Order: sequence, then structure tokens, then C-alpha cells
Amino acid sequence: MRKTVLSLVMAFFFSGVSFFASAQTAGEQIEIETGRFGAEEPVADKPVPAANAHKDRWLFIGARVGPSLRIYTPTGDTAFTGGDTFGPSLDAGVQADIRFTALFGLQAEAVFTWDHASNWRYTLNAAGNALYRYTYHFQSFSLQVPLTAKLNFYPGKFRVSPFCGGYVIVPLGEMKTGSLQDEDASFSYTLSPPAGLLGGLSIGYPLKYGILFADIRYAADLGAPDLSGSEMETYRRHALSLSLGVEFGFFSR
Repeated sequence: MRKTVLSLVMAFFFSGVSFFASAQTAGEQIEIETGRFGAEEPVADKPVPAANAHKDRWLFIGARVGPSLRIYTPTGDTAFTGGDTFGPSLDAGVQADIRFTALFGLQAEAVFTWDHASNWRYTLNAAGNALYRYTYHFQSFSLQVPLTAKLNFYPGKFRVSPFCGGYVIVPLGEMKTGSLQDEDASFSYTLSPPAGLLGGLSIGYPLKYGILFADIRYAADLGAPDLSGSEMETYRRHALSLSLGVEFGFFSR
């Protein structure tokens, strides 16, 4: 009888220990899964904007500014000039890019340009028996209006956009010309510049607001400008430009 009671007590004790251990293990598991202070709603990850979320926009408006190198090639007898002339310039413009698809669009611009250069020339002296060398300079301001076709590719976060098209030039005042050796020999002439062709590449990177881009392009006039009444040799102009800008996308498709 005594052995039977002892057996029952021992069985009850070990059963209690086993139950307590099981309950504690289950409690720890619940605490791990739900937290010490009970179950909590899982926090949803914040949506991460797509690297190329701007692809669904169909209108982009922006502005850019940067230096430009002008190369002027005289159209007359280069034996009496300094040949090709290199002159610094500055371009600043606004642009509107209409995307018909994510891949293709048309871009219109209005670009303010400042042209300045000088070259040396020879002329006969007053007696007509010797050549006289002097430096001639010219300066003008104009508004260039390009219209270009543009492709858009999206490697990673970047947007790479080759483009090409044509432009017309609207003079902003007269061209100033003159000799650096003779301040009195300075004149102003009506400038009628020609149209031209251009091509280039734009590389953009999306920011929190807008797209930062670098633009490199080459432009060439199709002819020489008409300087009415000028004794200066006309020239053909080529330009290599590099600029930085920012643009913003509007209106989702």
C-alpha cells in the first residue's frame, strides 16, 4: 500500500514537471513569435520607388547651361587669314521633351548663345607695297531653336538618350566687329545666320525630384552667315557644347 502511494506521488510530480517545462517552452516560442507584450501587426515595408519611375511620364520640361567651343572656318582666301579660329561661347536654354513612347520622343529648345572670337588677317598698307597684319574680332548674341528626335534607353538607374535634328538661329541684335589694333575700326552689321544640323547624347540620373542630366552635342551651320556690307570674311561655324541641367516629368500615361 505504501509503495503504491509513493508510486502515485512520484508519477504526479514528474507529470507536473513535464507539463511546466512544456508550457514554458511554448510560452517562450509565443514570445519569440509575437513579442513580449503580445502579438503585433507586421510593419509593411515602405514602397521603394522604381529606378526608372520617370519612364511613365510623357512631358519633361527642363533647363541647362554650359560652355561651348566655337570653331570658325573662313570661307574666303585663307592665305590672308589665320585659318580656323577657336572662340569660347556660352549656351543657356530651356527645353520641352514630349515622349510619344518610353523609347521615343521629340525635344524642342530655345538656347541663348554668346559667340566671341578673333583672328588675324593681312591687308596691304597705305602705299600698297607691303602686307600689314592685324587682329580682327567679332561678337554676337543669338537665339538658337533646335528641334530633335530623341531615343531613350534605361540601363540601371540611368537614362541614356542619343538625339539628332536641326536648328534655326534668330539674331539678337547686330554682330559687332572690329580691329583690336584700331578702336575706331569697329562696326556693327546685320547678321543673317544660316540654319544647321546637330547631334549629341544626354545622360540622366533620377533624383528625389526631377532628373539631373549632362548634355554633350556637336552642331554645324549649313552655310556661312550673311554680313551685309561687311569687309570681314564670312565663316562657317561649328560648335562643341557641354552643359548640365535638370528636368522634371509631368503627366503619367
